[in-house]
This record gives sequence, structure tokens and C-alpha cells, in this order.
Amino acid sequence: MKYFALLILTALPMISCSGNEESTFENSKPAEKQVYAFDYKNYAVQSISAYKGPSGKKINPQESYLKQYWATYQEPAWKKINLDLKNNSLQLVSEASADHTYSIKIEKDSVFINENSGMSFIGIFNRNESSFTLKRSFRYIKKMPRENVNALMISQKAVFGSTDDQDIFGNGIFSNPLEMTETGDDIVWTNVDYYYKN
Repeated sequence: MKYFALLILTALPMISCSGNEESTFENSKPAEKQVYAFDYKNYAVQSISAYKGPSGKKINPQESYLKQYWATYQEPAWKKINLDLKNNSLQLVSEASADHTYSIKIEKDSVFINENSGMSFIGIFNRNESSFTLKRSFRYIKKMPRENVNALMISQKAVFGSTDDQDIFGNGIFSNPLEMTETGDDIVWTNVDYYYKN
């Protein structure tokens, strides 16, 4: 009985200490990363759409067709992206021109920037892979002169996000492909993803 009491007394501090270690381990979670610095890795063309006058016929070009309109679409304007979750900001870093910083909102994995008095979709943030996909769309529209209008109209721009038919038709120069009645009328757009890794 005497030895049994001594055994309990020596085991009691060990039980007590091991309980403290477990509670300390459970409460110490690693801090979630708040700032990411992404470097450009590669790109992928997601879609190409093209319409030609005089009939507004849709054609299905290959990626090489894009070089007629955008010589540098394969390289993003920004080689680095800094994402600050603590301050809700995203910085696009260029080696050739001024950097751009935007306030952001993240919904699930979609990132939106505050631009032109509204929120614009800019890309996908994958927290698990520490990666960022920048979404860019390139748009080209050419309307040849008409009998009552002698001016040639050309619009060429790049925007964040993706472009669909409804973004082109009904929003300006042509309401639909049937209005592309002149030889030389031309519409091309492409959606490109630029991949960045932390």
C-alpha cells in the first residue's frame, strides 16, 4: 500500500504537466498570412471571338490571329502583384510605368477592385496555392465609313475581367453582327488569364 501511494504521488505531476502542454498546443494556431507578393509565371488565352463585315459572320481564329491586333498580349503590363489582405489593397507593379494601387473586396476567391466608381472583377486569389490569376480582356472594334457618316471609327482597349457578346453588341458601335454591313467592319476580342505565384 505504501508503494502504491508513492506511485500515485510521482505520477500526479506528470499527468498535470501533460495536460498543460496539450492546452498550450491547442491555443497556439499559426498566424494567417496577410501580405502576398506574386510574380508573373505564364499566360493562357481562354477565348477568342471575331466577326467580319460585310455580313457580320463569326469566324473562329487561332491564337496567332491575335498578333495582328495586339503585339504584346502574351506579356502582362505588370510583372508583380502585391496583395495586402490586412489593408484590403492590391498593387500592380510595372517595370516600365507607374504602379497602380486599388482598394479591393474579396468574395470567396474572386477579387474586385474599386475602379470608376464601382467594383470591377480583376481576378482569382487562390489562398491554398498562394497564387493569383489576373483576368484581362482585349477588345478591338472597327466600323468603316457609311454613306451618311464619313468617319472611320476604331476602338481598341484592354479591360480587367472577361468579355462576352453582350459587352460588345448593344453597347455602342454595333447593336448586333447584322449591322456589320461594310467590307472592313471588324470586331475581335479575347480573354486572357495571366498566372502569378507567391
